[in-house]
Amino acid sequence: MKTFIKILGLLVLSLVLAIVLFFGLRTYQGHKNIQLVDKYLTQHHLKDKVTSEKTLYSAKKGLYYKEVKFKDDPDKTYVFQPVATYKGIVVQGFDTETKKTDKHAKHHKFDPDYKP
Repeated sequence: MKTFIKILGLLVLSLVLAIVLFFGLRTYQGHKNIQLVDKYLTQHHLKDKVTSEKTLYSAKKGLYYKEVKFKDDPDKTYVFQPVATYKGIVVQGFDTETKKTDKHAKHHKFDPDYKP
């Protein structure tokens, strides 16, 4: 009976540790994703052109990203998301009303090798 209680305690402890590790890694990844997007905006001198900015999480993709509107392109909403935690960036422009992708948007870009 004592070995059963020890094994059960070990399993419960392992489960708690796995849950803490899962949420800790997800939080860390989100922090790094947003940091990568912010560095991209700063390095490309886009930070001062932003009128609105929202940080969002996509459960489907499992990553954090930003929705941004610019002063020089007010009828488009841009989604900035990283390709990986430490490199790569995708910037997609969407028509604000129809929510359709605009491949000819002013700030539309895909750079898989971007590193801050």
